[in-house]
Amino acid sequence: MIRLVALGCGLLCGAGIVLSGLHDPALLHSFLMPQASWAYSLGLGLLVAIIAASLVVTIAGHGNTALLGGEVDPLHRAKGWKPLLSAVLFGLGWGLTGYIPLTAMVAAGMFSPGASIFLGSVLGGMIVFDLLNGDIGRTNGRPGSRG
Repeated sequence: MIRLVALGCGLLCGAGIVLSGLHDPALLHSFLMPQASWAYSLGLGLLVAIIAASLVVTIAGHGNTALLGGEVDPLHRAKGWKPLLSAVLFGLGWGLTGYIPLTAMVAAGMFSPGASIFLGSVLGGMIVFDLLNGDIGRTNGRPGSRG
């Protein structure tokens, strides 16, 4: 049941990305460039996403149990300079390429060559991070899980 709900949520999110045009990096670039015509759909999409996420968080509450059952992975709260550096790198990558990983997956499914290059770079960065942190091969005790 949980996997069917996850599939439905993923399809809903992907449909929203395609309908809004967020899979096109030109939309983000038009949002960031002051001389270009401003993309109202991006601002409206972000506002709707914030409202929807707020509703889900409010409904779910602050409990330690999953809304639909199952196990909940504990949150590891990073402290110090790592969250700030992560946000800066994410923002730079988003601003320079026009993609975030989710929109790049949608665009790659639409055979956009730039999205495939971006996803390969993200995967490479994740592997390098795991190698530097020594996380390769470490599991949390559950079969088939990592981290």
